[in-house]
Amino acid sequence: MAGPRKLALKPRGTPSAPASSAPPWPILIVDDDEQVLQMTRVILRDLSYLGRPFKCIEAASAAEAAAILDLQPEIPVVLLDVVMETPDAGLRLVRHIREELGNRTVRIILRTGQPGDAPERDVVLAYDINDYKSKAELTAQKMFTALVGALRAWGDITTIQRLAAELSDLNASLERKVEDRTAELRESNEALARSKTRTETALMRETEAKGQLRQFLSMVSHEFRTPLAIIDSSAQMLRIRVEKSDPGGVARLDTIRGGVQRLLGLIDTCLADEQLDSGRIVLHEKSFDIGPMIEVTLSHYRVASPTHLYRAEAAPGLTVWGDPGMIALVINNLVGNAVKYSPAGSQVRVEAASDGADVAISVTDQGMGIPSEDLPNIFERFHRAANSKGIPGSGIGLHMVRQIVEMHGGTVTVESRLKTGSRFTVRLRPSPGAGAEGIDPVQDGLSAPAPDDTVDALGEGNR
Repeated sequence: MAGPRKLALKPRGTPSAPASSAPPWPILIVDDDEQVLQMTRVILRDLSYLGRPFKCIEAASAAEAAAILDLQPEIPVVLLDVVMETPDAGLRLVRHIREELGNRTVRIILRTGQPGDAPERDVVLAYDINDYKSKAELTAQKMFTALVGALRAWGDITTIQRLAAELSDLNASLERKVEDRTAELRESNEALARSKTRTETALMRETEAKGQLRQFLSMVSHEFRTPLAIIDSSAQMLRIRVEKSDPGGVARLDTIRGGVQRLLGLIDTCLADEQLDSGRIVLHEKSFDIGPMIEVTLSHYRVASPTHLYRAEAAPGLTVWGDPGMIALVINNLVGNAVKYSPAGSQVRVEAASDGADVAISVTDQGMGIPSEDLPNIFERFHRAANSKGIPGSGIGLHMVRQIVEMHGGTVTVESRLKTGSRFTVRLRPSPGAGAEGIDPVQDGLSAPAPDDTVDALGEGNR
């Protein structure tokens, strides 16, 4: 706040200064002596503080002052006489203001004409007053000084009370926000708990469903294999008998045997896929030569599907680190798909060679190819390409291939072009310390021609 201004007293008879536009300071003067009221009025008439004049509000008794303060609690300063209607009327008014009205803001300047009746030390200690003056010593300058000090204190107190009210409002607002946020978090937690319960229930049901599927597949494996074996052996015996008597029936019996083999293969595939998905398969890895495994697989298909041409190209002594049974299942599945989706008389080529730090095994056919929109999902379970309708299949085999390869830390990719063919490439780890050189299927390129003039390899531009 600004420092105390110079007391400006104007000689009597001089014109009054123009009225200030700022509201005056209301000062409550409580005294039953009319001369005191008039003298105070005259002194304050020509004084101002911070550009604001003083306005005298007069009360001739403590009761009248109490009524005024009850209506105007914002009055900043009270000049209070002690002895009025009773010897202690002023002191009782102090108690009334502080305790009954609860007004701790107004500054009370006690002034008395008989200090002996209200000793300063006793009054200051016993009553909540802010200053004590004798009427005899209260000159214009001292009155001005006392009023400025009281107004400054009142301003500081009201400011603090306003920072406190604002803080209280802010605190209340923050408490409301905290309560709202707490309610939101409570609702969110309850929603999460409900979601967790639903998820746990769904997981439990899924686990139960997987268990039931496992039991069903186990039952199918045991209950179907015996009758299927009987059907297959009976078809073999009938085939021997009808080869001489009814050659035309041989094809029908071969169809029966082929159907049996497909059903057995489907059972094995479903069992293997379920075991892979549940993580119940444990790999028994070791070092083995990939070339003989490829030859064994192709020898099987030369007998089972003699309608196709089979070609193997594997670098001598090329060894792989992995589970031989699982890798054999991968190669068998890829060759089976190549046979299934390519026409009779076309070639199925299996190549194995070192490819950087990997061993690359590729299976190439000259079949119908895979539509580009199906390529991103071709390894997903149960997914079948749009152009495979009418061709038997479960959509499980390629998913199983990817699972087995990824269990070995390898990758499987596909390149395909419609009506030209597809190439599936599996990359696996070589045996520790092994190194072999051979034909690199990537460097060899899809455009490399087959040695047999009756077939063409998949052309360049493999998508």
